[in-house]
Amino acid sequence: MKGQKNRKSKTTTARAVAELDHEIGNVVNGLLGMARLVRDSGLTAEQEYWLKAIEQSGRQLGRLIEAFRQHGASGDWPVIVQRTRLDGVDLLEQILISHAPAARAGGNQLLLSVSQRLSRSWRADPCLLRQVLDNLLSNAIKFTRGGSVVLEAAVQRGDPAARGTLVLTVSDSGPGIDEEVGLRMFEAYQRGPGASGRGLGLSICRNIVLAMGAEITWSSPGQGGACFELRLPDVVEQGAKASLPAPRLLRSLHCRLRLTGALLGSVAAMLSRLGVRWSLEGAAGARLGETHILIEQAPAGPANPGPNLLLRAVDPAGATPGVRRLRAPILECTLGPKLLQMALESVSAADAGQD
Repeated sequence: MKGQKNRKSKTTTARAVAELDHEIGNVVNGLLGMARLVRDSGLTAEQEYWLKAIEQSGRQLGRLIEAFRQHGASGDWPVIVQRTRLDGVDLLEQILISHAPAARAGGNQLLLSVSQRLSRSWRADPCLLRQVLDNLLSNAIKFTRGGSVVLEAAVQRGDPAARGTLVLTVSDSGPGIDEEVGLRMFEAYQRGPGASGRGLGLSICRNIVLAMGAEITWSSPGQGGACFELRLPDVVEQGAKASLPAPRLLRSLHCRLRLTGALLGSVAAMLSRLGVRWSLEGAAGARLGETHILIEQAPAGPANPGPNLLLRAVDPAGATPGVRRLRAPILECTLGPKLLQMALESVSAADAGQD
């Protein structure tokens, strides 16, 4: 009798799991279908990029559902690495976009800082990479309030004949990690004092990282906060350009930065990758014929903790005829078009003045 009850319980559970799997799959397909309809309705370039982030999240969920479908609820899922060529900077920006609402809700600044030397061309598994970064960013945002969370990306060169090592760092200004907790945090179901959740995120990260032949480490600086570093060998294509070709109009700009800290480093790196000259405010003057743009941090409000930027076109007399606001998250994909628009307006105004 007891054996029959156990078999019946297992059958009921298996059916419930199968039905849930089926229905979640329907929801994902519906979301992706609606996303396609929204795209066909006509969007701005910025809205198109946000929609792309939604679609990538949907495809990520679809891959997880497929893994569950194949291996069931046993929990013993093999990590299958499927490498492909991709635009790595675009992937990082899409990942950051999906975490921006949660960061904003906690009053946190969410920043991306990409090394000027890092090529956009990678060979990696985008879904697994995203899964690791999603877990790390979610934890950083959850344990940080009114602070900053920074995703940094750099490259370490080795054998000239091989692809470079991708170095990704997620750091926050939260309370940090106790050493005793840190010794077991990559084990399943381990949580720090007062932590919510099931304690699975970091163990999932470890399993994926090992399958990719990579390494994950952590540190907690004395001044507080936590830092997780991923080192993924044989990812960054050698010889590939670090930036897309810069339009001539962008090369006619000179941005003066009134920024500090991590925001300064993030924006400066983006400008360099976009082909835009920059200097700290008060530094040496610009070249003849350049358009001056002042970039500073906008005052934060309850609904927009930042970082938000104000971009002011400054004429030689010191006036500010045009002001543009760039809301968080600050990314190359949004900063570039905004600066290009300001450069075009400057050229149009100069042409009108010559008539």
